[in-house]
Amino acid sequence: MVRKMLLAAALVVGMVPAAFAQLSSADKAFAVRAAQTDDYQIEASLLVNKYSGNATYRQYATMLANDRTEDSGQLQSAVADEDPSFRLPSGVSPADKRQLDALKNTRNVDMTFRRQIVSSETNTLKLYQDYLERGRANTELKHMAQQLLPKYQQQLEDARQLPMQ
Repeated sequence: MVRKMLLAAALVVGMVPAAFAQLSSADKAFAVRAAQTDDYQIEASLLVNKYSGNATYRQYATMLANDRTEDSGQLQSAVADEDPSFRLPSGVSPADKRQLDALKNTRNVDMTFRRQIVSSETNTLKLYQDYLERGRANTELKHMAQQLLPKYQQQLEDARQLPMQ
């Protein structure tokens, strides 16, 4: 009884170590997909910077890679704060790997990138919106998602404005 009261008191004042914090399976699934999306968009942006001759595309790709690198750091930090034992994967999903391979092997890297990134940003928005609508989403991850959502909406709009060639 005393032990339960001490644990309850520690929870109230925030003295329980972070190791007791856990992410739900839905929180983890969201974090994994968000991390993979960040990795894909970074890799796709690097390919555009390597293969595109269009300054507008290269500028967008540089901005996107920088933003996703920062976002990935925020995600890793939020996950580590909530569940230090959970590790996010590094690298892209098999589907994203196929997209990157298609981008490497296309004759028109700009149009392929534009099509892929509009699709990826649309899916990212849906991922974040769906997560935010969950009733029992992790508070810290939800806060991070709310902060990033307007940026992703703007980046989708910017991707749609990339010139058609």
